[in-house]
Amino acid sequence: MHNLVLTELLVIFSLSVAVVMLCHRFRVAPIIGFLITGVVAGPHGLSLVSSIKEVDLLAEIGVMLLLFTIGLELSLSKLMEMKHAVFVGGGLQFTMTTMVAGGIAWNLAIPSNQAIFIGFLVTLSSTAIVLKILQQRGETGATHGSASMGILIFQDLIVVPMLLLIPLLAGTAAHPLQELGLFLLKSTIIGLVIWFVARRFIATMLFRIVRQRDPELFLLSVIVIGLGIAWLTALAGLSLALGAFLAGLIISESEFSHQAFSAVLPFRDIFTSLFFVSVGMLLDASFLWDNLTEIIIVAIVVIVIKIFLTFGSAIFTGAGFAASIAVGLCLAQVGEFSFVLAKAGIAAGLLSPTSYQFFLAVSILTMAMTPSLVERSGRWGRTLAQWRIFRRLAIGRSPVDPTHKRLTNHLIIVGLGENGQNAKQLAHRHNIPYVILETNPETVRRELASGAHIQFGDATQSAVLHHAGIANAKTMLITIPDAAATRNIVATVRRLNANLLIVARSNFVTEVQELESLGANHVVSLQLEASVALCHKVFSAFSLPPSTLAQDLDDVRANRILHQTL
Repeated sequence: MHNLVLTELLVIFSLSVAVVMLCHRFRVAPIIGFLITGVVAGPHGLSLVSSIKEVDLLAEIGVMLLLFTIGLELSLSKLMEMKHAVFVGGGLQFTMTTMVAGGIAWNLAIPSNQAIFIGFLVTLSSTAIVLKILQQRGETGATHGSASMGILIFQDLIVVPMLLLIPLLAGTAAHPLQELGLFLLKSTIIGLVIWFVARRFIATMLFRIVRQRDPELFLLSVIVIGLGIAWLTALAGLSLALGAFLAGLIISESEFSHQAFSAVLPFRDIFTSLFFVSVGMLLDASFLWDNLTEIIIVAIVVIVIKIFLTFGSAIFTGAGFAASIAVGLCLAQVGEFSFVLAKAGIAAGLLSPTSYQFFLAVSILTMAMTPSLVERSGRWGRTLAQWRIFRRLAIGRSPVDPTHKRLTNHLIIVGLGENGQNAKQLAHRHNIPYVILETNPETVRRELASGAHIQFGDATQSAVLHHAGIANAKTMLITIPDAAATRNIVATVRRLNANLLIVARSNFVTEVQELESLGANHVVSLQLEASVALCHKVFSAFSLPPSTLAQDLDDVRANRILHQTL
């Protein structure tokens, strides 16, 4: 029996390697590759795997690890920093999408409890796919990236309550309201006890373990903490998933959270890949083919609904028109946690086998379309924002300091991250007039209260730049991490003011030449400047003459080193 399970795991992972490599070649998300692997290897495909229960058990561990790492990444402090985007944007998106999707299902004569459950399935988006694509594109720090992350965080948080509501929707509870109230009371008490006791104990324990300088011991300790808290919550009648999330949240408050995340990450990826394979095993390819037209239509309807409602949620938080359009496009798919809900829904009788097959097919199709939608999200948002009807939304609702219109020979700072803050402080110190353009409404509100010259607006829009006095400005500093937006800003600014000195940030050396060709006077590559700083520290130790070292660093900065032969 053990040899059979091992053999079938070998088959699954070998097939996954081949399929995911093909997915990379055709720029399809790896999750789709794992789902396809499940379809091929499952009972509806080539029937290469018979130990489906054992695979499902490993898949459940993957879900626990996924929730554990989400807890590790969150932390209460991060939740508080993003509270507006998380709770307002995410709460609106969840409520509106659930109501609209559930209402459509109810109008199609689906019972109300099942209609609400369908709303739950549709409202969730794919954290795994979206964040990975945004990270690859360097857009997690962009306005639409941070807004997308806020809504995704809320969705991840709401998964556990939705799982707990399934018995209530299914009508399996004898006294549903009483049981729900008791459950909430019990979960709150247990959660607080575990939080206050474990937080003190775990921080001390991890400190003593880290002092041993043994990576294996640290990894084992993190796994024991995660599984132990999950086991305790399960004993108390709560879910394993909730315990895993709580364990991650507790560790996230310690100084060892980043090391714990990196240690657990490979295990999470392996087990969650098995989860997607197990979901794929349930999809009947013949059902997909027989109902292809209906599945495509429903998938398009789901994408359009989610784009529109997510756009509305993002713009309500003050993200700006272009960024909100991008957020809607990024989060238009059905997410991986919907599969977790769907499997629980089948067991509770909220989904029939046919409905489940239809849901799987629609979800996979929306996921497959995600990379192309995310890739075009920023460009489409900026294009629509140029339309006259949308320009007021592009400028934003925040009050504009009237002194901006009177400024001349001033500095315009785009983005108030760490680099923007430093530039603002120096401008203030030397009495240099400045205006800051920022798309984070909370940052704008905070800086206005402190007396800073700042306005809310997307610097890719001409109207926003005119409000900032672009015609009379002397210099512009672009500090935002969004490469596509930076290119757009440089091109727009150069068209509006041919004499303005433009200094731009870029993440990579490969972006420098294009920004200079668009009109940037100076481009500072973070990658290149880090290399220069590292080389300076290293080769200073070898007592090189200062003039020689300076010439070497100039060669590194000018990229001449790479073209010299050894």
